Amino acid sequence: MPASTGLPIVVGVDGSAESLDAVRWAARAARRRGAPLEIVYALDFSALLAGGVVPPPEEMKDVLRVRGHRYLRTAAELASAQGVPAAATRLDPDRAASALVDASKTAALVVVGASGRGRLTELLAGSVASAVSAHALCDTVIVRGDTWDEAEKSERPVLTGIDGGEASGGILETALDEAAARHAPLVVVHAWADDPPPHEADHPEHHESVAGAGHRLLAERLGKHNTGKVEIDRVVVRTHPRRELIERSGAAQLVVLGDRGRGGFPGLLLGSTGQALLHNAACPVYLVRTAS
Repeated sequence: MPASTGLPIVVGVDGSAESLDAVRWAARAARRRGAPLEIVYALDFSALLAGGVVPPPEEMKDVLRVRGHRYLRTAAELASAQGVPAAATRLDPDRAASALVDASKTAALVVVGASGRGRLTELLAGSVASAVSAHALCDTVIVRGDTWDEAEKSERPVLTGIDGGEASGGILETALDEAAARHAPLVVVHAWADDPPPHEADHPEHHESVAGAGHRLLAERLGKHNTGKVEIDRVVVRTHPRRELIERSGAAQLVVLGDRGRGGFPGLLLGSTGQALLHNAACPVYLVRTAS
């Protein structure tokens, strides 16, 4: 089980069904970790500036505050039903993404729904989820799909992808912790999509050597961790990593990734695999913060 750091799990709400799913997910995570839960509703007063400069009347702000308190009360009741009766609630005057990124400075985890009010399509993650996953200073979870909430979900594995980069150790440790906390199996995927040079195209030994290297990589990485009683399925496959992970997410209860891949660089906000899963995974996506 992930150790409690004393820092809160922060979840954002906006009154949408997706944000209430995020509250339920976050509350269960807080209960497992023994961590405090903080629920944030952003008032976004800046969106009401007339002409971009004239502040809204105080009466309009009061209406937003009343609505925000109602949403927070509903969210707190929902958290209590998940076993967290003492969730803190907070109204923030800022925009949702800014409020949550700021909260991430002192949080163990920030949780948001995949989409919310103002979404263009239910298939894509909302702008708040995209911004938080790119800019938060702690781990983030984007709650997608509904398989995590099904009665038989405990039989579904936690899924992770390992590319051999420096951050793989931390990603694997988080995935193992999450699997152990859920008493779930862990599927560890190493996928590659590199094509061999033309003169090697007809030589299966090329692919066998790459696959062998992949198996050795997973054995080496897993050998550095105490896997405990977690049942582990190692998958080495020649395909695009994001394609493999998206497909397997349909049978998983959680997918754990790094916020950047092996090819990432300091200016990159979110790796391509993380972006793809953020928008297309069939289950919640846990992004491990790998950069300082």
